[in-house]
Amino acid sequence: MKITYNEKEKTLEIKDDLKSHYFMMKFLIALNLINAVLRLINLKETGFGFQEIIWLIIGIVSLIVLYFFLFKRSTSDKIELNRIQRLKEKAVFGRKRYSLVLVNGKTRNLLGFKNEYEIAELRKMLTDLGVKA
Repeated sequence: MKITYNEKEKTLEIKDDLKSHYFMMKFLIALNLINAVLRLINLKETGFGFQEIIWLIIGIVSLIVLYFFLFKRSTSDKIELNRIQRLKEKAVFGRKRYSLVLVNGKTRNLLGFKNEYEIAELRKMLTDLGVKA
């Protein structure tokens, strides 16, 4: 991952493959949701059994996850500096994950840091630009 600051446009440019990764995730989740709906469409004829309960749970979980991917995550490659609220650090299973919290309530995940030096460099750059790190 490469993060650079464009002084002309006052934007952070993030070069990673997050957009295509998220597209594939959204596609698979939507496919899963469609499969759950198709399985539950004949509920009156088949009755409500164990398989229907499982597909109902899968459908609800898929719907919730798809909502978060569509409305709470951002995949922007260029983010204006005034739209960034802060850098967020979160520990998940002992690993630190970083994301940018945007003013509109969305988050932009930052994946692919190789070492602590890259993270320290990002924090320094964001602090110099006036973003709460």
